[in-house]
Amino acid sequence: MIRALLFDLDDTLLDHTGAARDAVDQWCRELGLPEGQHARFAAIERKWFNAYERGEVTHQGQRAARCREFLGREMSDAEALTAYDGYLSAYREQWRAFADALPTLTWALESGFQVGVLTNGEREMQQAKLEATGLALADVLLIPTDVLLIPTVDLGCPKPQRAAYLAACDQLGAAPADTLMEGDSLANDVQGARTAGLHALHLDRAGNGDLRLLSALKEVLPRKAS
Repeated sequence: MIRALLFDLDDTLLDHTGAARDAVDQWCRELGLPEGQHARFAAIERKWFNAYERGEVTHQGQRAARCREFLGREMSDAEALTAYDGYLSAYREQWRAFADALPTLTWALESGFQVGVLTNGEREMQQAKLEATGLALADVLLIPTDVLLIPTVDLGCPKPQRAAYLAACDQLGAAPADTLMEGDSLANDVQGARTAGLHALHLDRAGNGDLRLLSALKEVLPRKAS
């Protein structure tokens, strides 16, 4: 029986792609650069975040590297991270949760599941996202539990490394076989989770995955946890 639910955050609960697109335009305007560079920024972001997930650079290192490449400038890590703060500031202004995120988390907690968010982002930013979008539910629901944020940066092993999922299950107090992971990334949220012994469902809001909406979990898991 499924007793615990693990959700990815970016592009699962929160519209990271939309926020990044608008933030890149704002950042470019502030720097006097042409707008409409979303695809190039996204490709650079994915290149360096993949390098982080493979353990080739640190989390801060991938931020500095993507800033240098996007701006085409030679900068120290400190200089690049300072410049990148301009993007991050714009990005924070654009955070929006998907419409089905809050109802799904609320349903999961009220149904008695242990609920966690397993993310490759760092704690400070990911916690801020939950709070800014109303997904940090401790102050909203009158129940003695909350969504547990589990940043893999803290664990030292990003998804899709097997250890990340096992550590998340341990923090939730659930066996991998009793845990279901949901997310938009086949590699990070489905294949990696299944390799670690969890159940997993692929969320694809275009309709090409196991779930089109998070709210469909109510149909997949109609019974309350016990």
